[in-house]
Amino acid sequence: MSPINPEPRINSKYLTQHRGEVVRLTAKVIKLSGDTATVETSDGATLGVHLSRDMHIGDGFIEIIGTVKDDLSIKAHTYIELGSQLDMKAVDAVVEFAHSGKGQGVLV
Repeated sequence: MSPINPEPRINSKYLTQHRGEVVRLTAKVIKLSGDTATVETSDGATLGVHLSRDMHIGDGFIEIIGTVKDDLSIKAHTYIELGSQLDMKAVDAVVEFAHSGKGQGVLV
């Protein structure tokens, strides 16, 4: 049995590196329209998220677990509501650290 790796945490900067992969994205919900949410990522970009019909996200901050599509939108598999206040600069610092050599266990 192979080990299960956690989904990488990303912001909009890392979407292209993870096309076709399952990722975690922390974002603020900006707008809901049908089965699509427009969100603001931790690095300040606007992104479309495709929701399944049974997902009923509210306003505020969420963490989306989903697949990065070829058009760099995300197809959500599930989400976690994170409340109405979140330090997005801290979230972005965690994302950047995770993608750095130190965050990946490389000695520099």
